[in-house]
Amino acid sequence: MRTLDELIKPSVRRLQPYALTPRPAPIKLNQNENPFGMPPAIVEETLRRVAGRDWARYPDFVPTDLQATLARFAGWRPEGVVVGNGSNEIIQALLTVLVAPGAAVVLSEPTFTVYRLMVEVLGGAAVNVPPRPDFSYDIPAMLDAAQRTQAVAVILCSPNNPTGVAVGEAELRAALTDFDGFVIVDEAYHEFCDQNFVPLLSDFPRLVVLRTFSKAMAMAGLRLGYGLVAPEVALELNKAKLPYNVNFFSLTAAQVAVEMYDAELRPLVERIVRERERVRTAMDDIAWVKLLPSRANFHLLHTPRVAPAQLFEALLARGILIRDVSRYPLLGEYVRFNIGAPEENDALLAFFKDARPERLTERAAGGSASSTT
Repeated sequence: MRTLDELIKPSVRRLQPYALTPRPAPIKLNQNENPFGMPPAIVEETLRRVAGRDWARYPDFVPTDLQATLARFAGWRPEGVVVGNGSNEIIQALLTVLVAPGAAVVLSEPTFTVYRLMVEVLGGAAVNVPPRPDFSYDIPAMLDAAQRTQAVAVILCSPNNPTGVAVGEAELRAALTDFDGFVIVDEAYHEFCDQNFVPLLSDFPRLVVLRTFSKAMAMAGLRLGYGLVAPEVALELNKAKLPYNVNFFSLTAAQVAVEMYDAELRPLVERIVRERERVRTAMDDIAWVKLLPSRANFHLLHTPRVAPAQLFEALLARGILIRDVSRYPLLGEYVRFNIGAPEENDALLAFFKDARPERLTERAAGGSASSTT
């Protein structure tokens, strides 16, 4: 009888799974969600449209209506829109068609952990190129590594999770011009910095732009994302996607959310950005921590005088859940929190104004989760 070690790929056995330990708290600032929730007008219209839908029937095999809507929304071609069960599914499908055993993919850690996980599950090699001291991407070094390893892809999360740093258009153009593999740009947080690299798709067919409905679009619980790619790439990408991969409720909600974005969701994005800047300004007065500039809906916080696990537990005791990211490369003294509603941000700021690092360090360090969403 063969053992599990003999049956399961060694590349999988040696990995740690993507994990998150549930820690209930009244104020949840750990997963970069939209703190205002889905606007009632979008919820009501979605429920109206699905009210007569037969649950026994499959969703559309190809969601052509949503593809056309997303194409208009993003400024691309419908045949180059690939819809997935969250952008994670698009990442998985894309890497499945690109990564053969031993193939290299260049990334820059710290970044979203799913990239490395998927590359290594597929038997590929994730090649890490550390960022610059300010956590900005070192694009020349990444291109050198890509050429040296003959990488099939370079992955850039922009703005990057968990650092909040965005890549510049000039740097991206250089990567697209000088590298003959795919350049994957994960724009999960693009709404918070008005970044838009979709116009580059016309000139660079090896560019892939990923977007999600889980952050600004307030649909994390419904799992929907999409990829914007050259039509010929979409044909290959669809081979790795499961059939009927998105349920009809999520497809309908996404359709309504896009149609009502300007009236209902854009104002919430603008509120989050204003709150982000308000929190940044207020945290400048807290001498024992340093808030890093961010172009997303979260902040990375340097806490050299208090261990991240201790700070995590102290905030949790006050009913505030953040993310301890100290296990990430280069982030041994960091935590991350997303921007909440104004009253939630006030509670966070009150904690930091009242707290004294010498008192926090006296508390016993507790366990905390470190995966990034």
